[in-house]
Amino acid sequence: MRKPPEKYWALFKVAQERITPLLKAGLRPGLLNPVFDLPVPAGVQKGPKPSANEQYWLNWFRDSSEIEASLMRLDQALVYLSHYPSSRVFRFHGLSEADWIRYHIEAYLQETYILSERLGRFLRKVEKVAIAARDKAGVSTVKRLKASVDATLKNVVKVRGGHVHEYRFQDDELQNLDTLVLVTKAGKMRELRGFRRLKFATALDKWRKQLLSNNKETEKLCVSIFVETTAILTRDEPPRTRGS
Repeated sequence: MRKPPEKYWALFKVAQERITPLLKAGLRPGLLNPVFDLPVPAGVQKGPKPSANEQYWLNWFRDSSEIEASLMRLDQALVYLSHYPSSRVFRFHGLSEADWIRYHIEAYLQETYILSERLGRFLRKVEKVAIAARDKAGVSTVKRLKASVDATLKNVVKVRGGHVHEYRFQDDELQNLDTLVLVTKAGKMRELRGFRRLKFATALDKWRKQLLSNNKETEKLCVSIFVETTAILTRDEPPRTRGS
């Protein structure tokens, strides 16, 4: 699993530092339930109400956590592609190596789309903060970061859009593997089974390398976003006084 660089945690660290007094003042069961839109457990007294500053950072912590969750899913796709489950259940249901690769690639494309949407929403919210604070430098930074998101993720998002709205995801390696699966089913053309295994290894290697490269670029993008937006959100934050 990935280990992000220290700079990746810039926003998380500031948010944690700002909300720590609130957390310490209200230690109780179900403390973080409101952060994740869950009900407070029955019979448990509510803790202190967050100040404007604390609520501000609670919101940003939640938004950045959603982005982190998507990045974890993208990383997990690479792990799944490293361990093909050669199970009788797969054979019983007629699930081939090509089906298995395609399933994880399609899930990867979908999660990349989700990440793109979450980053876009996150940056729009940062832009609103900068506009409200008349932070021209902040607004300019957000516009540049939006362009970076589009440039980094647009190709994957485009492929995902085509897969959902126009055609099933496909590429040459998977088409070739599909053909070999078809002609070697039920014991037919046994002499091609070795070639089928070779094509599976080739397709798997290609996609593992592609996902690894994509994930590295995506992580670099998110590091840049977290570092630069932390500077904006910190200088434009509400006053750090309770009851403000």
